[in-house]
Amino acid sequence: MTHSLHRVGPYLDEEIVFILTPSKGINSEGAEEKIKKFLEIIVNHKPVHYGDDRVGNRYTAGYDQIVENLEEVTNIHAVFNDLNTAKQVLKDLVEADLGLSIVVSGLFENAKACCEAAGIHYHSIEHSLGIWGDRARLPDEKTLSILTMCGHGLVSVNLIQAMAESIRNKEKTAQQAAEEMARLCLCGIFNTERAALILKEMASVSRAGTKI
Repeated sequence: MTHSLHRVGPYLDEEIVFILTPSKGINSEGAEEKIKKFLEIIVNHKPVHYGDDRVGNRYTAGYDQIVENLEEVTNIHAVFNDLNTAKQVLKDLVEADLGLSIVVSGLFENAKACCEAAGIHYHSIEHSLGIWGDRARLPDEKTLSILTMCGHGLVSVNLIQAMAESIRNKEKTAQQAAEEMARLCLCGIFNTERAALILKEMASVSRAGTKI
């Protein structure tokens, strides 16, 4: 499975996540240059967020530090909010022929469209079966939408609600709050653009649940 599989909520229409994963002992030896090429292609297309889960993300480390500290066994991630850009990214990756595993994660029709645009056919599909169990114990829908952007659970419910409150009190902008949370998502798939939109909606509702 992939930790990007269970994203829920609004503004998913054009979101695509890319994940590069060398296989240890199979194609990882000497893979640094291939990983650098992947990262170069990704960054050239201006992703919303990206990162290396061993080094850090664009807010905590930045491109140069990630490149300087790449290891042959690592995972590089990125998230895009524009389907046409994501299609071009996959085209470029296919042309680069890196020989490393790449996951394309998003709404099925969007992931399929990326593959078709790049002239390839997906060889496997993973579906989320949703949330099972006592759903009444879950946070509200908007909080859950942001919570699931960090598949490793590093952005907490309390932080999300505190960020919405800080926007409501005009202590932060929605973008500032989103970027603050994105720093915690080490691998770099936290979508700051989606988060900012959802935080604005959360901030427009008072604690009593009425629009303000």
